[in-house]
Amino acid sequence: MRRFSRIMCCVLSLVLVLCCIPADVVSSAAKFDWVGSWGTPAIEGGIELLDFKDVIPSNSTIRTVITPTLGGNKIRLKFSNEYGASAITINETTVAYTGETDDIVDTDSITQVTFNGGQKSVKIAAGSEIYSDEISFKVTALKKISVSSYFKSTTTMYTTGLYGGTCYLASSLGNKTHDEDMTSVATRLDFNASSITYNTIPCLSRLDVYAQDAYCVSIIGDSTVTNDIYLMLAEKCINNGVTNIGFVMSGIIGNALLRDGEGLLGRAYGVSLLERFKRDALDVAGCKFVIVKIGENDILHPMLDSMQGVLPECSATKVTTGYKTLAEQFKNTGVKVYLCTKTPYKGYTRDFLGGPDLTWTQAGEDKLLAINEWIEDYCTRYGYSGYISFDKMRDPKDSTKLYDHMTTDGIHFSEYGQIAAVDLIPERAYGVNKELKDYADIVNIDPYVAPKVENTTAKTESTTKAEEQTTENGDNTAETTTSAQNTPAGNTNNSEPTTFNTGNLVISAPENTTISDANQVLIGDDYNNSGLIGSVDDDGNGIMQLIGFMLLAAIAIALIAVASVMLSKLSPARKSLGRASYNGRAKQKKRV
Repeated sequence: MRRFSRIMCCVLSLVLVLCCIPADVVSSAAKFDWVGSWGTPAIEGGIELLDFKDVIPSNSTIRTVITPTLGGNKIRLKFSNEYGASAITINETTVAYTGETDDIVDTDSITQVTFNGGQKSVKIAAGSEIYSDEISFKVTALKKISVSSYFKSTTTMYTTGLYGGTCYLASSLGNKTHDEDMTSVATRLDFNASSITYNTIPCLSRLDVYAQDAYCVSIIGDSTVTNDIYLMLAEKCINNGVTNIGFVMSGIIGNALLRDGEGLLGRAYGVSLLERFKRDALDVAGCKFVIVKIGENDILHPMLDSMQGVLPECSATKVTTGYKTLAEQFKNTGVKVYLCTKTPYKGYTRDFLGGPDLTWTQAGEDKLLAINEWIEDYCTRYGYSGYISFDKMRDPKDSTKLYDHMTTDGIHFSEYGQIAAVDLIPERAYGVNKELKDYADIVNIDPYVAPKVENTTAKTESTTKAEEQTTENGDNTAETTTSAQNTPAGNTNNSEPTTFNTGNLVISAPENTTISDANQVLIGDDYNNSGLIGSVDDDGNGIMQLIGFMLLAAIAIALIAVASVMLSKLSPARKSLGRASYNGRAKQKKRV
């Protein structure tokens, strides 16, 4: 018993020591690693129609504004010259918090980016990519940052991204990497083709953060995912208290599963997903889940008037065979991959060079439906973890088309379509093992009810006041502004609606909806009052540290109580006292 007593004392001492350690020290035992927080997939930076190349003149600065989806205190940046014909040199790079508008920065936050152990300048060989050094710079999920790079010599940039950031070029005006304002000198690097806006992002391809117990989800595919779905998923998770997931958009407009881009815009469509899957999904830092939406362009592009005689017809069987080939790439990697069903395309004419380029046919729709049937019946047989169905977005009056208000042109998702899509992606597809509050509920919009017609005649007095208040607050966490728009039909809140413009996302919410910080974007008051998000720090560790400390304390108290009872029962003094009591009772019986 003495040995047992000594063991229990040792255990109690250890528990007491652990309970006395601060929570942040205990949590430091958790695993930290590099995790993808933002990205744009690289394409060969040219359009065959004009043989265009992004030429950066000498003495020019490029500023790229991006939105991280995962926070951390350390970052690294990835620059790519994968399609370059010769080496390129970046002479200096800085990173800073984005200011009130995209083309200015908070000068107090400007931080030097270095390469190869402390060098300001870096040379990237043709066909190569390079990471920066580890940089001590705190990023917060959904709070924009700006990356500024200076090019001393004229540089022909063959490697660019086409979605996920806003890029400005200060041409031939010297090193502006430490300047606050590029408003009067910068040109925004956008261009339009086939009614689609491309955001040219030269060289910069990835932002990773050094995060605790975190991982990344890559959303890869075609133009149906080159939108704000990845940002909405991040916002949904954060508003549900899940702060350890980074979402990286790896879509390319016009991308196909089986073939590289061809035709007038071929280079902009990128290489086939089969070729780029490892680079843009599996090799993303910390990637554990992949959501794949690809295959429609394989079917539809050969049907284009502009592609007649250029591309052979593609069957549903060829696409499903491609899915089987894709599965071989992630076999035995431990990465869970979910395959999305194809969405309908009736109404999509793909206006090109001034006229329609695509005609809807039942034969084309039947091919997409055959692909969906294979996905639902067979994808798990070949290694996929499951599938994601977007069938609910089909118009119940005509299942061959999306709800009119869910699409901008018959195939690409509007803001309402993106909201619907986000909530149709099951939590397990991004590693969350509990049901989260729907994003539609967070932004207080029913995506299945068409919005009322926008009132463009005049702003209401309440909206104008809300806009002035937003300006005074200067909250640029989500670039939130207000404009006049009626509440979407189905909004049962009786208060006057206010419309928020979050980047490309325009959504309506009741007047009592709050505009809040980076970890609390567009949360209704009823949810905000729960206090859940307010207790999460920028790195998402606050709640876990507190819970861990409380659990240790509870365990310690319980062990102390149990041990005290056991020790008191087993101690020699207790035994002696027991014998004395027994002898006393025996003597009393004898006297009686």
